[in-house]
Amino acid sequence: MLRDPTITGKISVKNVITILNILHFWRSIFTKHQIGSKNKIYCYNLRNLLYESDKGISVSNKVLETLLIRYSDNSTYLTLESFIQSLVKLHLSHERYKSLERKGKHNSITLEEMILSTL
Repeated sequence: MLRDPTITGKISVKNVITILNILHFWRSIFTKHQIGSKNKIYCYNLRNLLYESDKGISVSNKVLETLLIRYSDNSTYLTLESFIQSLVKLHLSHERYKSLERKGKHNSITLEEMILSTL
């Protein structure tokens, strides 16, 4: 659903509602944890937000650290945009890993390695 299998950069009409619902859900989770009206969250809340956001995502310390280095501003805060970017990356990594498993290809890479390589 977030992937672009045709590599055209276009969103099909049937996926627009689904994508908007996902974004709205992620935004509602973010606003529950944001600091006042700053539209930011503390980085140490990221693990909890990931768990709430998409069917209970749990990540290793290494993946969490990589996300914070990549998407936080000075390792203190995350904005809504950076939070959504990190979720999209995680979501796409999971999708790619599952598609390789479904195809039955010998998968010598772990899920954590797949996530780290896409971040």
